[in-house]
Amino acid sequence: MTDWASIAGGRCQGAPWRVGIAGIRPEAGQAAFLLSDEQWASLLARLPLEPLQRYGDANGLHFERIATPESAAGFDGVLLIEQALAGAQSFTLPADVRRYLLLLEPGCTAGEALYEAFERVFLPAEAPFLGQHRVRLNQPLEIPLTPLGPIPPLGAAARVFGRDAVALEQSHFALCDEPGELSGWVSSQWQACLLAGVIPVNTAPAAIPEWFPRDCYVEGSAFASRDELLAFLDGMSQEDYQALATRLRTFLMQGSSRPDERIYPYTVDCWINAVTAAIALDASAVRADAPLLSVVIPTFNYGRYLTQTLGSILAQGVESIEILVLDNASTDETPAVMATFAVDSRVRYMRNRRNFGVGSSGHNGLWAARGKYLILFMADDFMNPGHVSRLLPAMENDARIAVGYSPICWVDEQGRPLTGPLHPGHRQADYVGGRNEVADLLIYDNYITPSAAIIRREAFFQAWQRDIRIRGAGDWQLMVQLGERFPDFVFTTTPGVSYRVHGTQHSNEFYGTSAPLEGHLCILEGVLERGGETLLKGREREVAGHLRRRLGQYPQERDSLLGERVRSLCAHLEELARQGENALFSIILTTYNRSDLLKDALASVGSQTLRDLEVILINDNGEPVEHLLADYDFPITYLRQGRNQGLSAARNAGLKLARGRYIVYLDDDDIYLPNHLAVLAEAFEQHPDSVIYTGVEYVNEKLEDGRRIELGRGQPFKHEAFDRDRLFVQNYIPVNTWAHPRQMLATVGEFDTGLAAFEDWDMLLRLATRYPFVHVPTVTSEVHTRAPGAGGDHMLGRERKNFPALYRELYERYSGSSSEGLQRGRQQMLESLGERPRGGLEDWLAERLPTAAENRLIADYLQKHQGGPLIGVVVLDGDGQSERLMATLKSLLGERCLYATLRILVITPADVPATSAADKLHFLRMTDEPLAAQINRAVEASDCQWFMLAHAGDEFTQGGLMVAGLELASNPECRAVYGDQLQRMPDGSLGGAFLPGFNLDLLLSFPMVMARHWLYRRDLFLAAGGFDAAFPEAFEFELLTRFIEQDGLVGLGHIDEPLLITAAPSLRDNPDERRVIERHLGNRGYQARVVPGLPGRYRVHYGHGATPLVSIILATDVPLAALQRCTDSLLEKTAYGHYELLLADSGKRADVGAWLRDVAALGDDKVRVIAAGAGLAQNRAAEQARGEYLLLLSGEAAIVNADWLDELLNHALRPEVGVVGGKLLSANGRIAQAGLLLGLNGPASPVFAGEPMDAPGYLQRLQVDQNYSAVGEACLMIRAEVFHQVGAMDATLTAFRDVDLCLRVRDAGYLTVWAANAIVLHEAEQVHADTEAQDRFYDRYLPQLANDPAYNRNLALNGRGFDLESDVSLTWRPLSWRPLPVVLAHPADPWGCGHYRVIQPFSALKSQGLIDGTLSMGLLQVTDLERYAPDVVVLQRQIGEERLDAMRRIKRFSRAFKVYELDDYLPNLPLKSVHRDQMPRDILKSLRRGLEFVDRFVVSTQPLAEAFAGLHDDIRVIENRLPAKWWKNLENQRRRSRKPRVGWAGGVSHTGDLELIVDVVRELAGEVEWVFMGMCPDSIRPYVHEFHGGVDIEGYPAALASLGLDLALAPVEANLFNECKSNLRLLEYGACGFPVICSDLLCYQGDLPVTRVKNRFRDWVDAIRMHISDLDAAAQAGDRLREAVHRDWMLEGENLECWRKAWMPD
Repeated sequence: MTDWASIAGGRCQGAPWRVGIAGIRPEAGQAAFLLSDEQWASLLARLPLEPLQRYGDANGLHFERIATPESAAGFDGVLLIEQALAGAQSFTLPADVRRYLLLLEPGCTAGEALYEAFERVFLPAEAPFLGQHRVRLNQPLEIPLTPLGPIPPLGAAARVFGRDAVALEQSHFALCDEPGELSGWVSSQWQACLLAGVIPVNTAPAAIPEWFPRDCYVEGSAFASRDELLAFLDGMSQEDYQALATRLRTFLMQGSSRPDERIYPYTVDCWINAVTAAIALDASAVRADAPLLSVVIPTFNYGRYLTQTLGSILAQGVESIEILVLDNASTDETPAVMATFAVDSRVRYMRNRRNFGVGSSGHNGLWAARGKYLILFMADDFMNPGHVSRLLPAMENDARIAVGYSPICWVDEQGRPLTGPLHPGHRQADYVGGRNEVADLLIYDNYITPSAAIIRREAFFQAWQRDIRIRGAGDWQLMVQLGERFPDFVFTTTPGVSYRVHGTQHSNEFYGTSAPLEGHLCILEGVLERGGETLLKGREREVAGHLRRRLGQYPQERDSLLGERVRSLCAHLEELARQGENALFSIILTTYNRSDLLKDALASVGSQTLRDLEVILINDNGEPVEHLLADYDFPITYLRQGRNQGLSAARNAGLKLARGRYIVYLDDDDIYLPNHLAVLAEAFEQHPDSVIYTGVEYVNEKLEDGRRIELGRGQPFKHEAFDRDRLFVQNYIPVNTWAHPRQMLATVGEFDTGLAAFEDWDMLLRLATRYPFVHVPTVTSEVHTRAPGAGGDHMLGRERKNFPALYRELYERYSGSSSEGLQRGRQQMLESLGERPRGGLEDWLAERLPTAAENRLIADYLQKHQGGPLIGVVVLDGDGQSERLMATLKSLLGERCLYATLRILVITPADVPATSAADKLHFLRMTDEPLAAQINRAVEASDCQWFMLAHAGDEFTQGGLMVAGLELASNPECRAVYGDQLQRMPDGSLGGAFLPGFNLDLLLSFPMVMARHWLYRRDLFLAAGGFDAAFPEAFEFELLTRFIEQDGLVGLGHIDEPLLITAAPSLRDNPDERRVIERHLGNRGYQARVVPGLPGRYRVHYGHGATPLVSIILATDVPLAALQRCTDSLLEKTAYGHYELLLADSGKRADVGAWLRDVAALGDDKVRVIAAGAGLAQNRAAEQARGEYLLLLSGEAAIVNADWLDELLNHALRPEVGVVGGKLLSANGRIAQAGLLLGLNGPASPVFAGEPMDAPGYLQRLQVDQNYSAVGEACLMIRAEVFHQVGAMDATLTAFRDVDLCLRVRDAGYLTVWAANAIVLHEAEQVHADTEAQDRFYDRYLPQLANDPAYNRNLALNGRGFDLESDVSLTWRPLSWRPLPVVLAHPADPWGCGHYRVIQPFSALKSQGLIDGTLSMGLLQVTDLERYAPDVVVLQRQIGEERLDAMRRIKRFSRAFKVYELDDYLPNLPLKSVHRDQMPRDILKSLRRGLEFVDRFVVSTQPLAEAFAGLHDDIRVIENRLPAKWWKNLENQRRRSRKPRVGWAGGVSHTGDLELIVDVVRELAGEVEWVFMGMCPDSIRPYVHEFHGGVDIEGYPAALASLGLDLALAPVEANLFNECKSNLRLLEYGACGFPVICSDLLCYQGDLPVTRVKNRFRDWVDAIRMHISDLDAAAQAGDRLREAVHRDWMLEGENLECWRKAWMPD
């Protein structure tokens, strides 16, 4: 008797689900009726109802015929089976009874309206339905369960059942003249043939259903008569009969370990599975008892692996799980193995009656599975630890994600690791969505191993349409179908499954046939049949290429029908690709406010010899250029951005419109040579799937009157072949040289708009990680560069300081090869940028030394404080290693240490000289006594006021103790302080340990770093009893805990300066540290214990006995789906049970409001809804909260760890703690927030955002509990009493409410703790506060924001956080008591103007000890400015909206005296000035606005002051002066040529001035040697004897003097701009001893002894001839001028004092 109970199907746990069976006539509506005995008998004959009942009884599903109308109410559900005639007794189903409809005939006339009234509808169909509402249910056939006997040979005539007197089992053929009972059914005669393996001969009038293969039976209607049919049967050859019988048996799933599964949907087994699985799922939904995860394991003869497989799944730690093992009638030990799991309710074993194939088993299991998520797991694989937990959180957090998957690792049959291939379809980084999975699956093949994939069940049933033609590639088909409907998958790079390689794998049989090719075809055809062409857009050729490669693996199929299908599909894909292309090349051309240059770029496109192109021109919100486009005869698509979003966004906008096969790029100031596209096209013919780039020439130029003037050209990056390692060090391939197939963008993505620069390099690196590069050395393009300040764009230094961080970010993104050359190249590149990578901190330290002037001030200050506190350094030389000891002593003695008030005590076992405690260096012989006692005695005997410990080998920094002495002198209330450290790594390089301010929780969690190298006040140390010898490996830590126990945290301080260089500690547990922690916390009243954790990083459980009520206040202004997910996960997974959940309706979302009303209607006291109302929702909820603790939680959070609430309470229950926050993870397993850093990139930013969840963080701070100033309101626990005490959340703030709350709690005397192990998933887009919201917050808290004690002043306030501030001048502040005014000066440029008006005056004032401060090329952000706290801010020529906004903030937030500096009349720049185009058109308005933000306006001349009169109330004139170090000692070699040397020198902005003397130069060309420097117009170049290019400003004085001029000219054209200029050129000439002729304009009038002439040709010629006719007199004039300049015009003495006064308030 068949054991129906164990076959695969649905199951109900708990009380049985009772299903009554009754009849229905669909045409008559929904009325149910009792089945008559006749009808019941008919159903029993047609349908396997008895097997269904036997199965159901064993699996919690009771199917029984409804006997009376009254009994219908006692059933959970009713199955209504279609009947032709109504029964005698109809009845109405109660409303709470579930309804299931079973139709026997297709094409029900009642249709959709009827179907919607039922929870499940079973009906016949050729293909399965999508979803689970309708279930395909066909004729249930029995097929042979055991192997059929051998195929009988044909004799002289065939044995035909129905003609010959022969038993059916001995027949070759059987005549079947009965029709099927229902349409789509085969007859009972046919059924008998199938069971016997006899070939059916259809002689019935009805056609055989289409699902039965035509080549597996004989169709009698094809013959004219019965005789002809029989003659055909008798005449059939043995070979034809054998083939026909073999095909039938194959169809009947006979003769293969991998059966043909086409008949399976028509079997009894499939019928029972479909009915029971569908009804059991409905029951599970009603009872809400579905598990989170179902793992379906089809197996056949894999018993030897199952124990490991099941164990690995159960070890994943998922409690809500079911494992369904579906055995295909294995003949090995599988049943015995599964018997060992019989007691585990999570594991269910089902055994098919025969081998129905792995596809059918997987189908059955997936239908029977009830979990929210599904895994189809192969029985020979096993899961790696943590696989499920790495993927499920992301899927729980976003319902749009259908699939989560990972790579696999390979193991042999015994489970030992193997080196397996890396799948090319796997990304190198985790991702969540954003990938075209369908196209990639068809290009790279199936890169998603079934066992490694988690599938959302809802998505699975909406997408999956099984194609039984696909044998062995069903998993690939499934992933493609899922990707079509649900494009977002999640991927983690950590291998989640071990894939076993062995000889009996089913895949070996699969890949030994052409099944992969046929499956590939079916999958691709299915995508196109479902209208998926758009998913392949731009990737068609890649898809076709993969299909062609697949065909190439099967040469025997090239000319077959399969081969023809491949060729047809590839041709179709090629046609689709061509339809999507408008041209061979799409040129992405970007422009912004450079229309003159754009003309040249467009003209270079027009000159191309290959014209198969289109141009996508993107104007990044610059001046209009539409008027230019009509001049060109090639296709141009023009797009103007709505706002300037940067180059990356502009290029991306263009890429969206591109339709060319290949993409090329062009910037508006660069040029294509005519052969550019032709050379690329030829290369692509040879390398169609590569990135191609050509040679390039760099052209240096300047712009005059809109014209390009070439200054030089070269090929600095010339090379012959692509060097991949070089590209991974720096970008040497300009963007206008390279091209790539458009389809590559689908794989690598667009340009990264998040990068501040190097977006083209980033794109190249992404391409280089996936595709080959080919270089064609032919030069086909030009990159045009201009000197900064000469009409080109440039970045100021403060922005350029981000370059090292950008390089580092790209280096981290793209590791490249592991070659030594690449790593060395990267190190050198970072060093060349001023970055301090490993080993570079020595240079950083070298810059932290006081100047001579600072040294004088420091000495005076210390002298007033008795030389500074006497500091003792106790050096412990436990091993007696003299070399290491000497290194320490050298760092403390002589010039190596800038602090002299020291006592050095050395405790060593070595022989030592006799010294006394009064000596600066005193040696003590180490004894056997505990080291702590020896230190105590040495300190007691010393007269030092402070002391610290060091070990032999530690080296003190040169200025560290000096800074410590200065700080201690000014802070006498300190009890103990610590500084920063530099740590020497094992490879000899240095790393920085820049510590936060005193941090109680970090001290307890990580004493290895926080409890070393403290400075202790000697008297308090001795009063406390010194170090405790009972803790030999942690006595410093122990002492600090005693200090805390005695007087709390008062007087424990931090100095933001590295005091010493020490060996990096190894991370290891220290039993003494554990004992100190537990003893200390015990003394404070806790029953604390240190629980196992990471080595050296201690996880403390405080042992609270209380279990207070926690009121969880859920923010509901989030999407409804996210809120429901949050609520469900919280209620299901939170282990701590004493909480209430308060849902505060914000009133902003109608759907959320409706759902909340439904929740409220449930009346659950544990889950309460706070109705919408006035004020902040969280505050309203807090007012009604009953809990002692409030937890503010984002509605977009999801709970993943059961102990999350316990971890928060672990700290919240401490009386000294006010606020606790958790570790928030994003769906892709990265840090979303781990506390907030104040002042970082604005008022506050999340710490470590974007780091991997298991990253240690800077100084392991992601792994340990610690104090922060603030944590985010997405997960913030606070004691209710404290919340109300500080006044709740501030509803007037639109941003940073959480920071505000935390700072008020801190002001009230409480700590904020970040709990590293309170993990919550939080996937919410970070909303950046607008400028006004930031400014309001700065108004309230700026000093606190700029000086976060959880951070360090040496770390930058921009970037990602915890990066060293590269501008040392911003952090090196040795004059901490501020004896001098601190000036922050912002020069406009690093050239002449910036130097003369800001840089040189500032440097001179600082070197003379008149000011303190620094120079910064860019304006500081608000918190940087506050942290620096200048007394004076000097702002030179700051124009443009961004600079004006920065100035507005400087005025609003800085108490400094603000000075605006200008030395030109910018509103009236000469028409021919190259700078004119760089000025805003409304420059006067811009200046007027800028001057509103400053206290004083300093200009260079009185005329300039008069021109600006009325713009500011306080305008001061400070004339230009020459820096003495540049201009004092210059030598001029006169009369060195045969003719007098006459010349001019200056910058590139003097076109109009030099045009005054063009005729003069021509006239005197034969009488003088004309010498020009810096600029020389083309019109006079033929007459010039020497031209010298421009030089750096530092080298300009010497270069000018070296010209050896006998006469210098200074022409200026008459205009207001020049009238306002200074006499600087005359001063420079004079310092060189040149006699001077100048234009007689206001700017050059005064007392200087020069010759002034009118701007007339004859006046200039006569004056020059006068001078050159008497060179002795000319030389004397030069000497007089030099004397006057040296006497009155140097930047020293009173002149320097004038600068100081101009910058200081009166």
